[in-house]
Amino acid sequence: MIKRIKRTIRSVQRTVQQVIAKKIDHLYQNSPYNKLMVLLEKQEDYAKYDAYINFRKAFEQKVLKVEARFAYVKLFGVLYHFHRAKNYFALRESCVDATNLNSRMRFSIEILKHYFAGVKDVYLTENDTFYHKFISADFPYKLVTSVYKAGDPLHQDMTCLTLADNSFDLCMSYEDLEHIPDYKAVIRELYRVTRPGGNVLLSTPFKVENAQTIVRASINEKGEITHHRKPQYHGDPVLPQGILSFYYFGWDLLDEFKKAGFTSVKLLMGYDIDKLILDRLVYIVAQK
Repeated sequence: MIKRIKRTIRSVQRTVQQVIAKKIDHLYQNSPYNKLMVLLEKQEDYAKYDAYINFRKAFEQKVLKVEARFAYVKLFGVLYHFHRAKNYFALRESCVDATNLNSRMRFSIEILKHYFAGVKDVYLTENDTFYHKFISADFPYKLVTSVYKAGDPLHQDMTCLTLADNSFDLCMSYEDLEHIPDYKAVIRELYRVTRPGGNVLLSTPFKVENAQTIVRASINEKGEITHHRKPQYHGDPVLPQGILSFYYFGWDLLDEFKKAGFTSVKLLMGYDIDKLILDRLVYIVAQK
């Protein structure tokens, strides 16, 4: 009974917030810097887009001043929700539209439309999520999905996939790599199951200012964890307490993809102010 009452209260609160959503069209500027989707080959390339980055940041600061008072905003009639998880807020994860996809996810959709609309066999390392449902409905992919949950029929360990060699035109993995101690094994497995000429599209915490990966935690042969930085846990659909982040990657991650055999490895960076796809969004695009 109490839970039902709380759900009803939250539902009413959301409805009220949506009704009083703040229109932010006045913050928008018609500018060539409103959109960016660019492939970077090396760290030095990032500096070429300072004007874009500074323009985006200035717009985001104005939006955040509004967000401090309004959980919902409207841009060109489209409703967006600034979702605040407990003790965490970032525009890449928190700016959600009616599809229930955040900025990071919605930017990946733009990438798929631009680069991978015509591929056929696709592997996605998640299942029964809003993202999975959106991809299934909007793209004519032959889609294979998986989850990391022992005993589940769709269980896959990304360090030792049971999938056949050269199976997919595209493999998609989002926010997985940082949680896997032996991430190099994951890269090798993604290479193995990707067809020649196929690609991996992957997102993970990536610091463009860093040449080298930051090791936040490590694990020994006994399964004992040593924390080298303050422990950082990310939301997880399987583990209520969240899942530990072992790494914050730098540009040396691209080298690990090349060592695994990928012939072309680039960092794809961008945003889209027109669609309120915000924050610094980066993806690894690796071609076999």
